[in-house]
Amino acid sequence: GGLVMIAIMLVQSGSVIGRSLPELLGFIGLKLPRLAIPGDIEIVQLGCGIAIFCFLPLCHYRRANVLVEFFTQHLPVRYRSMFDLAANLLFLLIASTITWQLGHGAQEKISYWDTTMVLRLPEAYPYVGALAAAVLWTLVVAYSCVRSCQEIARDHVIGPAPSGDH
Repeated sequence: GGLVMIAIMLVQSGSVIGRSLPELLGFIGLKLPRLAIPGDIEIVQLGCGIAIFCFLPLCHYRRANVLVEFFTQHLPVRYRSMFDLAANLLFLLIASTITWQLGHGAQEKISYWDTTMVLRLPEAYPYVGALAAAVLWTLVVAYSCVRSCQEIARDHVIGPAPSGDH
């Protein structure tokens, strides 16, 4: 995810500099051609989709999701873990649904061989990359459900500390 974001940043920065530099240097008499990267918006859109799904498994594993702990921060581990289990079960439903729909979307993109408008890049590749990350995310959420059950049974935090303990 980080590497994809760096690549997106480089493409977008190169395109902005290529479009702007001739105007900025025009006042000193240099005549430079505008060198925007064709399809830079398409590259950014496809890359962001992949990067977001790549960050989800690590975020969920580290318990880095946004939590509202005003009412639960002073509860014992067992009770906080019960709330975590409920949230993780809901996340499992959501992650499974998103993964299933992403798989369906990838199948359609592959069967119709859709491409982007400017660069004619196949849209199926980003879908498949995001699908792989979404499958991993679903597995991590399932693990988080098991982890929450173990925390309830042991009354002890397992793995990364809940965000209230940071």
